[in-house]
Amino acid sequence: MDIRRRNFLKGMAAAAGVRAFGAEASGGARLKLGVLSDIHLRDPGSEKVFVKALTWFKAQGVDGVIVAGDMADRGLLSELQLVGDAWYRVFPDDKADDGRRVEKLFVYGNHDMDGFTYGVKDPQKRAQLREKSVAKDAAGAWEKCFREPFAPVYSKTIRGYTFVGMHWGNRERLKAYVGGLAPKLDPSLPLFYAQHAHPQNTCYGSWAWGAWDDKGAATEALSPYPNAVAFSGHSHYSLTDERSIWQGAFTSIGTSSLSYTGMPYGRENGSADNGKLLLHMPRMATSTGKQGMLLSVFGDRMVIERREFVFDEMLGPDWVLPLPCGGERDMPFTVAKRAAQAVAPEFAPDAKLVFAEGKGKNRNGGEEAQLTVSFPAAVFHTARDRVFDYDVQVEVLEGDAAKPFCAKRVFAENFFLAAGRRGKTGRCVFALDELPKNVSFRFAVRPSECFGKMGRALYSERTRLA
Repeated sequence: MDIRRRNFLKGMAAAAGVRAFGAEASGGARLKLGVLSDIHLRDPGSEKVFVKALTWFKAQGVDGVIVAGDMADRGLLSELQLVGDAWYRVFPDDKADDGRRVEKLFVYGNHDMDGFTYGVKDPQKRAQLREKSVAKDAAGAWEKCFREPFAPVYSKTIRGYTFVGMHWGNRERLKAYVGGLAPKLDPSLPLFYAQHAHPQNTCYGSWAWGAWDDKGAATEALSPYPNAVAFSGHSHYSLTDERSIWQGAFTSIGTSSLSYTGMPYGRENGSADNGKLLLHMPRMATSTGKQGMLLSVFGDRMVIERREFVFDEMLGPDWVLPLPCGGERDMPFTVAKRAAQAVAPEFAPDAKLVFAEGKGKNRNGGEEAQLTVSFPAAVFHTARDRVFDYDVQVEVLEGDAAKPFCAKRVFAENFFLAAGRRGKTGRCVFALDELPKNVSFRFAVRPSECFGKMGRALYSERTRLA
């Protein structure tokens, strides 16, 4: 057994006698942190939601605020200055109204470092933008905007808890830095960490651009420490998706975005990783998906409140993580456990699926003959098991056999907002030339929660196209 892990488990055993749940055992929170990511400030006025979130965090009595990268959308110094100015508007001199110090726990992301190059092919234009960029002098920009020294990897101690932050592009420094810090830490306390890209194979697996900058560095560096709690952004994925929290060798939490919600690929009304892929529905608008978290640390648990800052609503039940973290029994958010506990959403007994032909446009603006399948939203049991998307299949009917012909996935309307704002209906669009000709077929729609557990199918009537 790794000696660091063994020492942690000893600390866990020593603390076992005071691990009763509830406020009676632990009293008030020992630490509170606001958590944000991907704020993407651009022009004056774009900081309004950031200020709103900071103001709410201040009202909750936070001791610090994490921003896990992508602060300056185009990587310009003027944009980073908007971030600093907004912070000091809410926390003058890094202090709350009662005089307590509130720590900035910020890290650079890819937009902060490289944003000035995105979409700019002309070398001369790039050179001009670089002169105005954060990347020209990342340390100087940090010190100017945030009034503190810069380090590629840094640590701060807040109320006895250690926080480590790694700026974009410094993965090769992380393992040695954490290893050098570990012997000085109390292994019975959480070790908080932030970087921009998701640690590989954690909250959303190896996708979500995690291989772009991380390349497994954070997962390797943090795996010896079951008390490590990592926060990361980059993907913009919604906090309504229960896969945003992952537990294994350590805990990894996706921080979503204060700018807009990102969507996993593969849905007809979502984003596509292939610009040549012909889709027949517009991309779902997710600009109201501006999300963040409040982390409260007690003696026996951590509580994470998920919140959005447009309608000011809770996004789901709090995530409650037992402390100390260590061993399978103390890791309730492993993928296997959550998937096994999931309850499939179902259509109401009287639900009807209908379809209609008409003229429409595909994602590229081309006019085409289309068939739209419509159905009522499925019913889910808890906000945790809410409808994430729908599987829509075309089945060719031959005798007593139903043979799969083609299938699509579509996101549930408003899947990224509070459960009370879910859409009342769902739909999926097919071009007529995607459908079988001169044979009988039907549509089958199955609702799914985020771990992929599907409810029973809702079938259409038999139809036929000439």
